[in-house]
Amino acid sequence: MGAVIADRPLIGITTRGVPVEMLVGVPAGLEHLLLEGVFTVYSTALAASGAIPVLLTRDAPVEDLVARLDGILMSGGEDVLPARYGGIETMHDTRHDPERDDFEQALVEAALEREIPILAICRGCQMLNVALGGTLVAHLEEVDGFSHAWGADHPSIVRHSVTLEADAELVGALRFCLDETYTLSVNSYHHQAVDKPGRGLRVVGRASDGTVEAIEMPGRSVYGVQWHPEMHAGVDPIFPWFVDIVRESRSQPTSSSLPTSPPLSRRVESA
Repeated sequence: MGAVIADRPLIGITTRGVPVEMLVGVPAGLEHLLLEGVFTVYSTALAASGAIPVLLTRDAPVEDLVARLDGILMSGGEDVLPARYGGIETMHDTRHDPERDDFEQALVEAALEREIPILAICRGCQMLNVALGGTLVAHLEEVDGFSHAWGADHPSIVRHSVTLEADAELVGALRFCLDETYTLSVNSYHHQAVDKPGRGLRVVGRASDGTVEAIEMPGRSVYGVQWHPEMHAGVDPIFPWFVDIVRESRSQPTSSSLPTSPPLSRRVESA
């Protein structure tokens, strides 16, 4: 049992900060506090795939965190602050959390420096792109009845198709879900998406309306998907695939031959 446990890679999951005042049944006097956490479906999927999931608090020094982690899962959540990528706020924006943006920017930089594998989901995919200098589509309008927003369906229900590039690494993860055109069905819950890809990132998947749904960094174990595989029925194959990649990466020495990225930080003063 000890050997099996030892072989489980440690994967950190980014969290969101939720003002306690937004919750129901909070004892009086605690309304001013912030609850930091994430939906349990992320950790459940990672644990079922052979990893040890841990939640990453933004109070911890990023370099110290990354030094102890084998992989990172960037979770979903609120919109990235538009000023970070040269955008403007719209009436469709969710609440923003600039401190989370700062933390995850630093996390991406540190993970790339140490060549730690990254799986970025929904907001995570968007933040990964922005951290590398990319931009986002501020709001996806419904066109001819096609919408990326969450409907009344259970989140495990697939709602639209995504077609991957034949040579995408994600094809290896999802090969049993793909048809002969490298197309699969996914759920959907987002109103923004990747626009211009960031440095080193490649668009490898799009919805039928052209919306970017998957990105990768060639030469690195860095992947982003716009849908929510953690909410698909059962354990989505992307999770055991990613855990295997993390496990293999942990056993490999850091390669100095991989291309290095220029400084990534673009700090934005929040109003």
